[in-house]
Amino acid sequence: MLKFRSMKPDAEKHTGIVVATANDPRITRVGKFLRKTRLDELPQFFNVLMGHMSIVGPRPERPELAEQLAMAIPYFEERMRDVKPGITGLAQVSLSYTGKPLPDSVIAKFEPDLTNPFKMEGTEDALADHMRIKLLYDLAYCMAMEDLKSFLAMELGILVRTPFVMLRALGT
Repeated sequence: MLKFRSMKPDAEKHTGIVVATANDPRITRVGKFLRKTRLDELPQFFNVLMGHMSIVGPRPERPELAEQLAMAIPYFEERMRDVKPGITGLAQVSLSYTGKPLPDSVIAKFEPDLTNPFKMEGTEDALADHMRIKLLYDLAYCMAMEDLKSFLAMELGILVRTPFVMLRALGT
């Protein structure tokens, strides 16, 4: 998957594989702008032209991270079964860059019920919680594919909403 580099070289040298967070010190100044406007995704149009990706679909995760998430979140790997990954998707136009629900979103009021299922202390705002919510959006997208009318409506809605997300710079 092609992307513009938005992090400093060797960003994970001391930490190993970790997901970017809000105000992540590893992200360069130019990288912050690219991520906030989602312009870091533009090179992926080459992946679409080569047939490896679709414009709309669930966002792929790095293989190392996807493996860890699949062990922590039941059915996580189902979000990509028989579906090409996309540059944009339902989760991307509905959630923050990291997968956290936006404060004014419909799902935000359900966040306490969807996060920290075992009520463990010190795990607030955990990556697995954000990814669990993202999974719900990805599965909803996949389910819409079963009915042509629903699929076309969702696909069109995502395509229309994507530029607004980019213009409003609803990044991390």
